[in-house]
Amino acid sequence: MIFRTIVMSATAVVALSAPAAAQVVRPKVTLAQAVATAEGKLAARAYNAEFDMDLGDMVYEVELVKNGKPIHAKVDATTGRIVRQSTPLKARIPVIGDHLKAAQTAPRTLSETIAMVEDATKGKVAEIGLERRGGRHYYEVELVGAQDREVLVDVRTGAITPLIGD
Repeated sequence: MIFRTIVMSATAVVALSAPAAAQVVRPKVTLAQAVATAEGKLAARAYNAEFDMDLGDMVYEVELVKNGKPIHAKVDATTGRIVRQSTPLKARIPVIGDHLKAAQTAPRTLSETIAMVEDATKGKVAEIGLERRGGRHYYEVELVGAQDREVLVDVRTGAITPLIGD
């Protein structure tokens, strides 16, 4: 009898707490909105952006360039406000300088590129980052809700190419 009471009580506790545990908290701000905010508020050009959890807070990490210098920003995924920004130590790695130059001289901002990709693929950009392949710069884009889950976007032309097996 005591065992049955304990089991019934435990079942009731699990049943009552299940809806709260099953509740998923999602960002209220999109990656595109976070990038546009960082670009606008910091008067800089973004070249990498992704969602992250920072000590339990949902943020977008956005890497930008302004006057040839990198800036890192964290945008709150709930409010859309910049909660932290920093200027990393100047790296002497040639690839970094090349990325910064490509981002700063790109014909479209990262937020414009995100809008273009989302419109073309009917998906949502989850992560986007600048990289160099075969002597050209591309944005590698991870998508949610699109037929192709990853695409490359030529920084100069805007051509979108599905990535298969990368």
